[in-house]
Amino acid sequence: MISMNHINFDAVNQTVEQLKEHPEFKMRKWNATVKWKNGVQNRVSIREFDSYLVDEPETLGGTDQAPNPVEYLIGAAASCFAITFQVMASQEGITLKDVEVQIEADLNAAVFLGLEDGNGGILNPKIILKAETDGSMEQIKAIAETALSKSPVIASLTEKVQLQIEE
Repeated sequence: MISMNHINFDAVNQTVEQLKEHPEFKMRKWNATVKWKNGVQNRVSIREFDSYLVDEPETLGGTDQAPNPVEYLIGAAASCFAITFQVMASQEGITLKDVEVQIEADLNAAVFLGLEDGNGGILNPKIILKAETDGSMEQIKAIAETALSKSPVIASLTEKVQLQIEE
């Protein structure tokens, strides 16, 4: 098995070859089911995994028993960037010792609550990457910039995401 940083490149390469031979398979539908529980709590089910709870802070009518959708969204964006970075660095033969990705973003609660017009989505998203590797800072910066542009979840956001790399 071809592996770097415990990523199974045999499986990745097999997928690449199948898509080259059968481009009609390139599109894949992803699904999630959301079922209302109570108040603003919902339970999200994805494939055969355990469902997870979504709630809101008390200040937005919830019970603060779980992250809210915005927190899951920015968590998904940061983890998608991290995975993209990890795969791309591994493809370049870079050994990963530690990778940490933080994300922060603003949200105008006044728009959400109907007090103002404007962009009700996340604003000013910023990803902070800390990567301990055997690669050079120039390699890490180049891979991180490419990962930012190739991450499917990041590409789904309409606000430009800033990238900060820390040593």
